[in-house]
Amino acid sequence: MTSAGDGMLRVLVVDDNHDAADTLAMLLEMMGHDVKTANDGLEAIKVAKSELPQVVLLDIGMPGMNGYDVARKLREQPETRGVVLVAMTGWGQDEDRARSKEAGFDHHLVKPVEPSVLSTLLAQLAASAAPPS
Repeated sequence: MTSAGDGMLRVLVVDDNHDAADTLAMLLEMMGHDVKTANDGLEAIKVAKSELPQVVLLDIGMPGMNGYDVARKLREQPETRGVVLVAMTGWGQDEDRARSKEAGFDHHLVKPVEPSVLSTLLAQLAASAAPPS
């Protein structure tokens, strides 16, 4: 995989809606990122540990292991502790944002997320991940 220095990030998209995950993955690939997908919490943890993404775009409202539980698990694992976690959810009230922050998320985006908002966030993350020149 390429380093983030060229503006590309390793991104994991986690959503139980397969179409939503695949569509977002295609959009991110068109932006130049290296993207993997997972469709449930356990798969997300497994893929994150093997692929070591720099960013995880994580749906909160999933059946079984929800996004809050996944975020906590990723923060507990040495290999994934430093990953940037972005909640992507339909829940946007202040208490939802507080709960995602408490679970370990770095950012909270409300669906449907505008591609320009996501692109700007990822560009900022890529720039901060780039080695100094």
